Amino acid sequence: MNLSFTKSLLLVLLSVLGWSCVDHTMPPTPALNTAWLDTWDAQKVLAIPKGKRPLPSTYLHGSYISYQLSLFRSGASYLVTKKALDDYGRDTLGYPDNTQFVMAKQEMDAMLQKTARNVAAIEIELGIPAGSWQGKTLSRIDIPNPEALHVRLPSGNEMGANNLWLPGGKLPTGYSEAVIDRIPKDKYVESTL
Repeated sequence: MNLSFTKSLLLVLLSVLGWSCVDHTMPPTPALNTAWLDTWDAQKVLAIPKGKRPLPSTYLHGSYISYQLSLFRSGASYLVTKKALDDYGRDTLGYPDNTQFVMAKQEMDAMLQKTARNVAAIEIELGIPAGSWQGKTLSRIDIPNPEALHVRLPSGNEMGANNLWLPGGKLPTGYSEAVIDRIPKDKYVESTL
């Protein structure tokens, strides 16, 4: 056997052995219940009136915030009635305060598959009051690059934050949420549900 072939074989074997000895476990997913800073918790944030709530970085660990925002690297999505789009226009989507709530695209995909696109089931999954979307045509808005629209965790001060809003970038039903700036027409894709 030639010496260079033997050396090559030895290097391959050492590489395989080295790979098999390394711990390839993923780091644990940061959990909201361990992400609070100092004396903060959800109740303390919710006790602050809307409009005066602090930024999430005031009460949540940076590693948790980074993880939550990483869920939006593959895109963001939200559902809206077609009538709202017809009434308010499609040139720029979102609230006048330069915000729009979104969920991670992959979670939207999974939720729509889980519910088989049944509106009543979607309402339950998203925590929408029962019957709010019944009989209405829904549109799905996909934002391929939410990072270009300043994706961030919501503070609870946004126009779209209602009495169901919870701090930490999670819907009451557990799906991830974020806010982005208003969405120009060339930054989103609309499809009928």
